[in-house]
Amino acid sequence: MDISGADRNHPLPGERFFYGWFIVGILFFISIIDGGFTYIFSAFLKPLSQEFGWTRAQTAGAFSLYLLAAGLTLPVWGWLADRKGVRPVFLLSALIDGVALLLLSTVDSLFAFYVLYFLLGIGLGGIGPTTVGKVISQWFVAKRGRAMGIALIGAGAGGLVLVPFAGFLIEEFNWRVAYRGLAALALGGMLPLVWCFLTDTPQEKGLLPLGQERTAQEATSTATTAAAASGSNLKDALCAPTFWLLGVTFCLGLMAGLGVTAHQVAFLQDAGLSLESASTIAGVTLGMSMGGRFFIGWVSENPRYVHRMLVLCLVMQATGIAILLYLDPLRFWTIVSFVLLFGLGYGGLIVLWPLTVAHHFGLRAFGAIAGVLGTIAASFGGAVGPILVGALYDSTGSYSLAFLTCSGMLLLGAVVALLTTVLQPARSLLPSDYAHGH
Repeated sequence: MDISGADRNHPLPGERFFYGWFIVGILFFISIIDGGFTYIFSAFLKPLSQEFGWTRAQTAGAFSLYLLAAGLTLPVWGWLADRKGVRPVFLLSALIDGVALLLLSTVDSLFAFYVLYFLLGIGLGGIGPTTVGKVISQWFVAKRGRAMGIALIGAGAGGLVLVPFAGFLIEEFNWRVAYRGLAALALGGMLPLVWCFLTDTPQEKGLLPLGQERTAQEATSTATTAAAASGSNLKDALCAPTFWLLGVTFCLGLMAGLGVTAHQVAFLQDAGLSLESASTIAGVTLGMSMGGRFFIGWVSENPRYVHRMLVLCLVMQATGIAILLYLDPLRFWTIVSFVLLFGLGYGGLIVLWPLTVAHHFGLRAFGAIAGVLGTIAASFGGAVGPILVGALYDSTGSYSLAFLTCSGMLLLGAVVALLTTVLQPARSLLPSDYAHGH
């Protein structure tokens, strides 16, 4: 395909749209499945603890191991994506997730439950903001935030659809059938989608990233090397104070956010709602995060707003938890307020993870840097949150202290985000309007 002399900011005559938006659509559907696998745990928490006699802290420990495995393997998946491409990473991850979910339907001991959730977490590490963010960053310079938000909206949609779906299957059949249904989605949905349709880079299609203001002739010889050379390497990023401040911020954010998410259904059941109703509210909360991912991603295309949005997202989540905790959780407006604030804030936090990496450190080692940041956030934050909330519940008999602690962690994270040193963003592949914040 000859695109010599073309400005790839806009489609050529006869082209309906930039092909990268098709890639965004594929990533959206992949994220639906991946996000659903993450968030469905809350629907299984109480049924499993009741059937096997496990405490909630013991049961939530599986979810913590899941997040620990995901976080520890993120740098490996990121390194592999930087060198081999995202497509093989997605294929292997989908296979691991499908097998783990299928085997989860057969568990009869806490040890086996832990092992299989750890395996599921390994698969999760290859499909998430790190690898999705890498693909989007390679396809988009202009409108990157919107593209990132749309792709990651899928994870919220997965929560919206799959949490109630899992709750329905558990109530109508049992939790073993629910795990088998989710395994079918991984093996029969995600694998064929990635195998048949995903393309890592625009260069593979003879295209340029959207917003890259170069002629095609220049791009043919320089696009790949420019993308590789742009930004920091992993060593430089690890020496930057901004990286570690971001690490603490996302660590606290995920510790609190995932702690509440993992126990939300059980909290609402304890308040008097049925499993199906509680699962539906949890699903709507995660569905609301779709709006946060898109809106925050869009606003954060302006580099001046990246850190302001990060602070806002953390404060919104803290406020939502406080409302749920101190007002009657069975009242309609209490639920609506929590769903709006917590859902929007949590969705924004997730989309800002890859966006802050691309903004501060560029694409040179995006996968590795985002992976290490994810290890800090997921392994030392997300993995601790669910089991900490469960332990506080077991010791006090209620979620009051646990949820109050989560709200405090989010506010502390907002303070750290305010202290973050704003580095000069990597600009070599940014269009002039983005580089100047317009």
